[in-house]
Amino acid sequence: MVTEWRLERHNDAPLLPPSLFADPGFAATAAIGVLLNLGYYGMLFVATLYFQQQRGYDAMTTGLLLLPTVCTALVAAPISGRLTARHGPYKPMVAALLLGSAGFLGWLVAGPDTSYAALLFALVATGLATPSTVPAATAAIIESAPSEKAGVATAVFNVSRQIGNAVGVALFGTLTLASASMYDGLHTSAVIASAAFFTGATLALLAGRHRTTGSPATALVAATAQS
Repeated sequence: MVTEWRLERHNDAPLLPPSLFADPGFAATAAIGVLLNLGYYGMLFVATLYFQQQRGYDAMTTGLLLLPTVCTALVAAPISGRLTARHGPYKPMVAALLLGSAGFLGWLVAGPDTSYAALLFALVATGLATPSTVPAATAAIIESAPSEKAGVATAVFNVSRQIGNAVGVALFGTLTLASASMYDGLHTSAVIASAAFFTGATLALLAGRHRTTGSPATALVAATAQS
C-alpha cells in the first residue's frame, strides 16, 4: 500500500489519490483495518495451534471450541449497526476495540490444564469486538472520502484488513514457533494483539474528536449491518 501511494503521487489520474490519506479519519481507519485483522486472525491462528497441538483436540473439536469467537458476529454486527447509526462510527469503534484489547489478555491464563470456561471471556470478547468494529470502520472511512471515491475508500479498508491477516498469521506463527514453549509464544502473541487493538482504539478516539454524527454514509452502512 505504501509503494502504491508513492507511485500514485506522480500520476495525473491516480487510482488511489494520495490526498485521501490527508484526512485523519481516512488514514486512521485504514491503519485500524491492519491492526484489527492482525490481532484477531493472528490470535485465531495461534488459538488453533494451542487447542490442537497442546491440548490434543482434533480439527473438528477445535472448530467447535472456537465457535464462540466466530458465531458472535451474528449478534455483534447488527448491534454495531444500530450504535453507529445513533452515535456515529467512532464511539462504537473505540468501545469495541477496547473490549477486544481486554479480551486478548484473557489468553494469558492459557496453560496445559486451563479449563475451557476460563478461556470463554477471551473467545467471546474478541469475537464480539472484531465484527462490531467492521461496520463502524467502514462507515468512518467512507464518510472521510469524497462521495465519488466511496468505492476506493472501502477498497482501501478491505486491502488494509487483508494486509493485517497476512502479517498477523506470519508474525504470530513465527513468534509461537520461535519461542521456548508454545505457551510463551501464545502469551506474547496475546499481548501484541491486545496492544494492536488498544492502538486502534486510540486512533479512533483521536480521529473522532472533530467528527459529526448522522452522515449519509453512516446511515447507509448502519442500515446494511442491521439487515
